[in-house]
Amino acid sequence: MTRLPLPLLLVLSLLGAVAPAAHAQNAAQADALFKEGKRLMGAKQFGEACSAFEASYKLDPAITTLVNHADCREKNAQYASAWGLFLEVDRQTRGDKKHAALNRTARDRATALEPRLSYLIINVPDDSRVDGLTITQNGQPVDALTWNRALPVDGGEYVIEGKAPGHEPWQTRVTVAPELDKQSVDVPKFKSVPAPEPVAGNGGTGAGGGADADEEPVPVDAPTGMTGKRKAALGVGAAGVVGLIAAGVFELGARSKYDEAAATIDDELQDELYEQAQGKRSAAIVFGALGAASVGVATYLWLTGGRAATETDGQALRVVPAADARSLGVALTGSF
Repeated sequence: MTRLPLPLLLVLSLLGAVAPAAHAQNAAQADALFKEGKRLMGAKQFGEACSAFEASYKLDPAITTLVNHADCREKNAQYASAWGLFLEVDRQTRGDKKHAALNRTARDRATALEPRLSYLIINVPDDSRVDGLTITQNGQPVDALTWNRALPVDGGEYVIEGKAPGHEPWQTRVTVAPELDKQSVDVPKFKSVPAPEPVAGNGGTGAGGGADADEEPVPVDAPTGMTGKRKAALGVGAAGVVGLIAAGVFELGARSKYDEAAATIDDELQDELYEQAQGKRSAAIVFGALGAASVGVATYLWLTGGRAATETDGQALRVVPAADARSLGVALTGSF
């Protein structure tokens, strides 16, 4: 019977716990940012509040965070952003009976905002479309498919730049009012830049100028056969995938319970839902850790199992969970 070395087992245990622990940490940070956003909203510090909601949603994309982010952008007079966020809430909750009221609210808010939007058009005439032309808006690339189209934007100042190889760059600024405004920018015909004169020097390849054309490629060893270790790797890896899938199912269930808890106003029911969500998240962490550890073991077996088969190949190998108060992992027993 052979056991994996203790250092390797510890490493695999840590790897298995990293992903679930990181997710739990993200959820905790997202909750803190959400509460900070609500506090800043109450203080009417809308700019900072919107940033907090946006950061929270990136860490944990909860629908309640998205709704508050949309509401914050509207209160901060960023009507185009608010409109887009309410449309996203509508898209995510469409057909969901649990969020039917939220879906109606998002649609109504988006419909009310649309007549108030401001628009910006970046006109690029045909004679300005040189090869390699790129247009940016405040440093962000503007897709060519959106050129010459009126697109909703938040109020503020925009820097429009155009660049193309072999041509002089171009830049302009335009200010758009927060609502009911329509501005346009015309991209001019670009001026060509004279090509630089060639620099005198030795051309081609000389001594030390390149790789030896006669150098033969280094032969690569042919892959070895399916040894006992690699057969075990497939089995352990399959078990790991099942564990990760189970972790995902429990995590989705936990998120659903968290959303239900956030949406209810009954304190007793909310506590019960939070408790159920915590139970599902704990199960997700356990299955995720075991699954990731199994995948790590499978990877180790596959990478080290390429040598020629020995007389002990094919003997039974078993994956045994190894857990204590400080770590979680698996031990591999058997002969190989």
